[in-house]
Amino acid sequence: MSYAPLVFLISLLPVAELRGSIPLALGLKVAPPLLVFLICVGLNLLVIPITFIGLDLLAPPLIRRSKRMASIFAWFSKRGHGRNWGMVGLALFVGIPLPATGAYTGVLIAYLLGMKRGQAALAIATGVVMAGILATLATLGIISFLGI
Repeated sequence: MSYAPLVFLISLLPVAELRGSIPLALGLKVAPPLLVFLICVGLNLLVIPITFIGLDLLAPPLIRRSKRMASIFAWFSKRGHGRNWGMVGLALFVGIPLPATGAYTGVLIAYLLGMKRGQAALAIATGVVMAGILATLATLGIISFLGI
């Protein structure tokens, strides 16, 4: 039985994303490293539009029904209004291959701060590719160091 589909679907899970799927796929040798990288990054890139759409659908009703949610969104909107948060900063944040710094969090930050979607999506995608490269190289380095 091949675990490849399950391993690659981890790229779509919050927190794990490609930071979890790349090391797992390379460790289990489900595919060559370049293919692992391309599949995991490609799947993680799907998170960007899906999460923006999900926030568009879920946030307004949550804000209307919950005073707490309304105050959280208002707080972020007030703090982000008129500030240049920088697409480079967003890309670097997403590009750090640590839990909770991936595409989901990048989209949430961009959404809460009212960043322009196209620019934010490009910055998040850049960060996803950077994280994929770092996770792949780090995993290959560890595998070769351990002689696995």
